[in-house]
Amino acid sequence: MKNEKMMKEASVWKLLCTMSLPMILIMLVQVVYHMADVFFMGRSGSYMQVAAISLASPVFSIISAFNTLIGFGGCTAVSMALGKGDTQKVRQYSSFVFWSGILVGIIVGAAILLGMDPILGLLGANEETAGFTADYLRILAVGAPVSIAGGALANTLRADGESKGAMIAMMLGTITNIVLDPILISTFGMGIRGAAVATVLGNLVSCVGMLIAMQKKEAFSASWKDLTLAKDVSLRILGYGVPMAAGTLLMSLSAMFSNRVLVSFGNDAVAAQGVAGKAGMLISMVIMGICMGMQPAVGYNHGAGNTKRVHKLVFGTALFSMVLGTVMAAGVFLMRQGFVGAFLDDPAVTGIAVRMVTASLLGAPFFGVYQMASVYLQGTGKVSYATVTSLLRQGIILMPVLLVLTRLFGLTGFMYSAVVADLISTGISLVLCLRWAKEQKEKAKAPEFRAMAAQA
Repeated sequence: MKNEKMMKEASVWKLLCTMSLPMILIMLVQVVYHMADVFFMGRSGSYMQVAAISLASPVFSIISAFNTLIGFGGCTAVSMALGKGDTQKVRQYSSFVFWSGILVGIIVGAAILLGMDPILGLLGANEETAGFTADYLRILAVGAPVSIAGGALANTLRADGESKGAMIAMMLGTITNIVLDPILISTFGMGIRGAAVATVLGNLVSCVGMLIAMQKKEAFSASWKDLTLAKDVSLRILGYGVPMAAGTLLMSLSAMFSNRVLVSFGNDAVAAQGVAGKAGMLISMVIMGICMGMQPAVGYNHGAGNTKRVHKLVFGTALFSMVLGTVMAAGVFLMRQGFVGAFLDDPAVTGIAVRMVTASLLGAPFFGVYQMASVYLQGTGKVSYATVTSLLRQGIILMPVLLVLTRLFGLTGFMYSAVVADLISTGISLVLCLRWAKEQKEKAKAPEFRAMAAQA
């Protein structure tokens, strides 16, 4: 296959252009997806509903954790199987991804609906925001099956290095969301419920698009006939997906914790964070797209036994991500007033948001290094190290740092806690990568490993 030849032989720069660029576009589409609800609600002048969307964001992360568990695990398993030339396993893996996504989505949606009151308490919703947050979450819960299945497919379909179909499906879903948002929010007067309905319908369109894209790939399948719960399929996918999913889930818990801390500074601060967080998301999603785009190549070459090429891909991608993160952070900093003003026009809320945007940009140069470390560990099957890496930034380091800095410096400490956590987490992740690379180097000296690499 052309894509397999490219993953095996193409330069880092060519892979960045052909594999990461489509993934960047997919991630940017997701940024727009998340920004749309906040933008249209913010322009309506209902800052309590903007705050409610911000409070509901941890539930988005929980849903993302499940599609990450299945999708990232599927991507890693499929890319390794392609490297070994096992097309039967590819069909089994991809079928499992789709059907387990639907089942898990039904379970998660039911759990949200049945546990609404305690969930609102955990999110930090108060009398002013609880009703809006509940309205938003009920509708998102109904759409959880297509959200999880579609997200999981989007991750898995890029395993062969071709992301065009997934990108088109994501774009169609986002366009649907953007078109429906102003119609449902303002024209029909549905407010935050309209924003949620637009999001769910957008997810439905994306999921259908993913299925169509899958049908065009010979090695992939969504058929019941290829579905199996055998341990070498189900547990392998879930095992590979645990690192990223655990990090995403812990990020959700950290967001709940952060919201409860932030509520003590007032709903204006919560609304400001809902907007400011989108600036950091813009950069992080682009960098994540670069690193995720290279994951199939890392997994493929690891599966083929080409350790030297794996290290070259990881180093080159990390360096490029670091430079791009710095440039993007500088650009957003210069335009921070206009960025915040596009969402908010209340002076008090805008002032807080601008300060939050500034703080969120300081960690941008290091995010690519951290993300590529996670991709390297996961793509080469080092699940234990990859899990630790994912958990560091999302909670193990962040929550205690957040608590300490907020108590010492108030809202300012809250704003800069993520940057401090990023720096510490990146340092620890690099140490883990170096240890694993040393282990891989020793393994590569084994005769059977050299024979496999020579065959590849």
